[in-house]
Amino acid sequence: MTLGDYLLTLNAKRREPGVHDCVTLPADWTVALGLPDPMAAWRGTYDTEEGALEIIEQAGSLESLFAAGYASIGIEERYDEPREGDVAVLRVGEQEAGSIYTGRRWVFVGERGIGFSSVDQDCIVTVWAVGDHG
Repeated sequence: MTLGDYLLTLNAKRREPGVHDCVTLPADWTVALGLPDPMAAWRGTYDTEEGALEIIEQAGSLESLFAAGYASIGIEERYDEPREGDVAVLRVGEQEAGSIYTGRRWVFVGERGIGFSSVDQDCIVTVWAVGDHG
């Protein structure tokens, strides 16, 4: 599956904690590539914003949650420029989000569904090399 095809399947989806959110978007993309679910340990364990925040707090941060999930399936961090299909945690102000790189912009889940944005390099917290597997 291409990233474009994957994103088209999300066109009408609205944000729903535990189903379509900033954790499941990148994890579902990873699974769509035929890789194991990096969020298997947490999938189905929350269905509210409060539940999601509790899981993130238990992990220490969203970055720590992603790091544990991607390490569990053998996906390493990328230290050079992100590539199309890579997954990252972005931080803009006080907000963090899991996202996917399109090669030009980052895709994230907003309240009404997916959004696209360019961000400054210093907003990219950590990138995982999922794009190498597409």
